[in-house]
Amino acid sequence: MMTELELVEKRVVIGNEFGLHARVATAVVQTMRRHCCHVTLSKESMEVDARSVLGLLLLAATNGTEILIRANGPESEKAVREICELLQHDDSNHDGQK
Repeated sequence: MMTELELVEKRVVIGNEFGLHARVATAVVQTMRRHCCHVTLSKESMEVDARSVLGLLLLAATNGTEILIRANGPESEKAVREICELLQHDDSNHDGQK
């Protein structure tokens, strides 16, 4: 029996003009549905589950805020990479919607 637990930790700066808003939080939760691992996001002393839209919004992470992402389990590296992409990129040009 082989058990390998992937532990990944990465700091990322919110690059979205509007910060970690509802659309980005929802995208993070949807990303987590594709991965079999546990991920948390932390800002200062607050840590929330990446599968909770409400938790992510409670971080109140604005543009330029540093977030610590911690993941463990299979697919951790891929999940963290995808979440970083969502947090770092400005989505203000999303099909003309406001």
